[in-house]
Amino acid sequence: MKFNSESGKNAGKLSKRGNALPMELRQGLYQLIDTIINDLDYKGLTTSQRIKLLDVALRHSLPRLSYQKTVEGFEQPVQIEFGVSDDEGNTKVYKPKLDENFSFKDLLKDE
Repeated sequence: MKFNSESGKNAGKLSKRGNALPMELRQGLYQLIDTIINDLDYKGLTTSQRIKLLDVALRHSLPRLSYQKTVEGFEQPVQIEFGVSDDEGNTKVYKPKLDENFSFKDLLKDE
């Protein structure tokens, strides 16, 4: 399908996700799940089946954890280093200092 002004008008209008389940159907599914869970004979399960059941239950009931780290005492870099290679493979290394006089246009100047 070509993308032009006509097809662009319809882009995004057709949802790929489909409609949400109606509330009555969701309630029925929740009741069915509750019935199945209540009818389970937990003592008859093997150890691996119990672990798998616990895994599935925890995955759907616990919130996902996120890792957060507080950065304390951030230090501004005082120098950067980069190299520029020519066609023969010769590399010139530059190490400009990042002070209050630093300017990007001065990066390739010799120190």
